[in-house]
Amino acid sequence: MIEWFYRQCVIPGFESVWKRRKTLHYLAQLEESQWWSHQRLEELQLQRLRLLLTHCYQHSQYFKKLWDKLGLRPVDVESLADFAHWPITSSDTMRDYAKEIRTSLPEKGCVRKRTGGSSGRPLEFSIDLAANERRIAGSHRGYAWAGATLGTRQTYLWGMPLGAGSHQHAWKDQLYNRYLYRRDFINSFDMHEKQAPSLVDRINGYRPQLIVAYTNPLYSLARDIEQQQLQVAAPTALIVGAEKLHDYQRQMIERVFRAPVFETYGSREFSLIGAECERHLGLHLTQENLLVEIVDHDGMPTPAGQEGDVVITDLFNKATPFVRYAIGDRAIAGFDSCPCGRGLPLLRKIAGRQLDVLITADGRRLAGEYFPHLLKEYSAVRQYQVVQRQRDLIELKYVVDRPWELESRETLRQTIQQSIGTSTKLLMLEVPSVSLTPAGKLRVVVSHCAQQASIPTVL
Repeated sequence: MIEWFYRQCVIPGFESVWKRRKTLHYLAQLEESQWWSHQRLEELQLQRLRLLLTHCYQHSQYFKKLWDKLGLRPVDVESLADFAHWPITSSDTMRDYAKEIRTSLPEKGCVRKRTGGSSGRPLEFSIDLAANERRIAGSHRGYAWAGATLGTRQTYLWGMPLGAGSHQHAWKDQLYNRYLYRRDFINSFDMHEKQAPSLVDRINGYRPQLIVAYTNPLYSLARDIEQQQLQVAAPTALIVGAEKLHDYQRQMIERVFRAPVFETYGSREFSLIGAECERHLGLHLTQENLLVEIVDHDGMPTPAGQEGDVVITDLFNKATPFVRYAIGDRAIAGFDSCPCGRGLPLLRKIAGRQLDVLITADGRRLAGEYFPHLLKEYSAVRQYQVVQRQRDLIELKYVVDRPWELESRETLRQTIQQSIGTSTKLLMLEVPSVSLTPAGKLRVVVSHCAQQASIPTVL
């Protein structure tokens, strides 16, 4: 009854009446269109893509100059396949040509955003208000597939803003999240194994129907709960995002919390890109708002089942247009259909960051996936990070939460050394903690010398 009251009265009254936002209107549209056929959804994508390209050509100095130089016109895009021949936009281009890329929309009609800058160079951009409301609606729909409908009681184990804000701002956040949307936020930036009992007490006291969390902090909490033999109230489901979810992490989280895990994929630039439905067969893409491609080094579609770079076009953001934007992630191509009946395509799997590939001195390529699957067998290792700054040296920094036998450490060293070859040295360092990105995420593998896809700038 309380959930119904929030969903039907409190939240609509605030969003639609008080704030005059169209978020819930867009959400209703998305809830209907998710059941459309794949063909109908692609036709909608193409229609919205042509409108976006026309807007960019008329209002973005950068894109007009670039496309004129290449002889490209929005009217020439008669199919989504035609668009695969258009140039890819790199993150460096978005930063270096920010003023030329932005359109003439007034700033007061936009929301300002900034990425966490895991690559060392944050990206600042704008989103027009209508596009921002559409992406919030897309997030609501994707979370609802896990049962996190509007009005459900939720605990967020999430990254919180760093630094002390004003009391007024803190009060407004508390009012908005806790009393309007029924969300209890726990700061994932400030967690330690000794906090597990108090965190469990907080979860048990609030008894959320859903837990939404960064992947690695939730996994660490699940590990602490199991090791310390604590009892946590089981939610209906758990939603993870912001970081890649590995199979062993899903297994532990589901075992400890006794509830299914739903993976999501999103970014600061686009909000929710994809999410699992109840079938757990892949990530349904937010197709009505975004055009997602998996491409090879030449920017062409990658064959189904093969890994490629993720390239995304935001079909609605007309303030800072993202057109065939290489987000820096890798994924497995093949947009299958799902037996759930939704026409939204399924992205098979997120493989990780482009930088999460190590290239040794003798030319071997070691995928970042190698280390999570290897390190999960060493229970003493609580957290770790692999860093490569030069081809002939790889550092493995690790945090342990119990005595670690010399024999086990040497076995790990020999296993990794065998994989990277004798031309590259392995340095293993025990550290008190592992550094997080500015966004509070854990980069498991960080390479400063991996070969990147060649994305030319034609200006």
